[in-house]
Amino acid sequence: MRVEFNIARRLSSRKNGLRAGVMERVATFATMISVAVIIVTLSVVVGFKESIDELITGASAEIVVTAPQSRGVVSPVTIESSAELKAILECDDVVRYSPYTAKEGVVKSDENIVGVMLKGVDSLYDCSFLQSHIVEGTLPRLSGEPRSRDVLISSHIAQQMDVVVGDRIEMLFVDGESGLLRDRFAVCGIFDTGIDVIDNTLVISDIRNLARFYDGAYDRVTGYELWLKPESDVEMVNKRLNRELIDLYMLTEQNVEAFTTKSIFPNLFGWLATHDVNALFITIIMIVVALLNMTTALLIIVLERQRMIGELRAMGMRRSGVVRIFVYRALFIISRGVVLGAIIGVAICLVQHFWGVVPLPSEGYILTTVPAALCWGRWLMAVVATIVVTLVVMILPAMLAAQVSPSKAIRYE
Repeated sequence: MRVEFNIARRLSSRKNGLRAGVMERVATFATMISVAVIIVTLSVVVGFKESIDELITGASAEIVVTAPQSRGVVSPVTIESSAELKAILECDDVVRYSPYTAKEGVVKSDENIVGVMLKGVDSLYDCSFLQSHIVEGTLPRLSGEPRSRDVLISSHIAQQMDVVVGDRIEMLFVDGESGLLRDRFAVCGIFDTGIDVIDNTLVISDIRNLARFYDGAYDRVTGYELWLKPESDVEMVNKRLNRELIDLYMLTEQNVEAFTTKSIFPNLFGWLATHDVNALFITIIMIVVALLNMTTALLIIVLERQRMIGELRAMGMRRSGVVRIFVYRALFIISRGVVLGAIIGVAICLVQHFWGVVPLPSEGYILTTVPAALCWGRWLMAVVATIVVTLVVMILPAMLAAQVSPSKAIRYE
């Protein structure tokens, strides 16, 4: 095998000013482009999933426990904030849980009216996500004394209502028994997450401001939001919670259910799942392009080296040895293309990851720049898969080289 490797290495040598053949350069270029595209595609797909998952879970926590009618969002049905329920929520995987109360209503002015969802939270609520997306003002005061009427609204609502920080807004709510309820709040801050399902409706305030809708009962809430440990399996924790909540229902008839973020926003995560199919499709196409160019290049190299093949066979080299020579030859071409493609692809991903030079319209893609995740493990798997698949397929044209007759190759050269 050492002899075959040395022959292949000398054939691939570019010393003394020699240049690679046209087809070899084409094959190297095709492999380089294929690997670069695969790396960038994987980076963007993983980046989209990680970024949007971070945005959604940051805005609504990994798991929401509510009445089944709410399905993690909002409904007129509330749940009792009982000691038995809190004991179930205080499991090892839960870092923090916070109650919230939500009420659908409208923000009204003399000229405009906008439908919103007023969400009341307390001091246990994780405000780090909203804090990082505030563009003006501050967070509302929560659980302080006296109770504040501060609200945090989105820039979308602020533009529609033509209000700024410090202005007062009037909100109207429909109550089943009392009819129409009014309340006035002061805008303390404006946020912008870029997620339409949040920015179009969400208004944040102190949870006590919503107790009046339930006869001042602070033990009635819309639900609880649960933040888990980073290493926790969200689906497994959700299933375990639902088993315990079923037992709670059998004992107390308190009807409560746990929902993951993916079940609350199925359309959004379904859209992300289609990107996996797109990434697989692009990867397959790029590998096929590299295979076609490599096969063509190797076949032309075989035709150009028929005399050499005949001489080697005449000197006693087995057909398997000839096959190994051209497999090594293909390996050298693939290696150059893969190395160059990996360098280019990783460089593009690093530039996009740290500087975000390629923007996105937030209206259609939620994010403002194309996300580029540094998924080194996936990149390595893609590079190894490209090399292995290409080499396996290259055995076929290499076997064709071994079929050359020594006498005919030497006679007609």
